[in-house]
Amino acid sequence: MLRDAVWGDLDLSPELVELLEAPELQRLRWIRQLGTAHLVYPSANHTRFEHSLGTSHVAGRMLTQLGVEDPDLRRLVQAAALVHDVGH
Repeated sequence: MLRDAVWGDLDLSPELVELLEAPELQRLRWIRQLGTAHLVYPSANHTRFEHSLGTSHVAGRMLTQLGVEDPDLRRLVQAAALVHDVGH
C-alpha cells in the first residue's frame, strides 16, 4: 500500500511492488516531471516515479470501467503503465 497525493492509498499487487524495486524505476524518483517549475513554485514537486505510479493506478481504474476482470491481463496492463517512462 502506497499513499499518493492525488489518488490516496494505492493497493499494489506483489508483482508491481517487485517491479518498483528495479533500479530502472527507482531512477525515475530523481527525474522531475515539471522541469524547473519548483524554482518558482517550491511545492510543485512531481517526479516521473510519482507519475508512473498514478498512470498504473489510472490504468487499473480504466480496466475496471471496461469490465476487464482477467487478473493476468490487469497485472500486465498495470505493469506496462508503470514502466512507460523508463526510457526517459
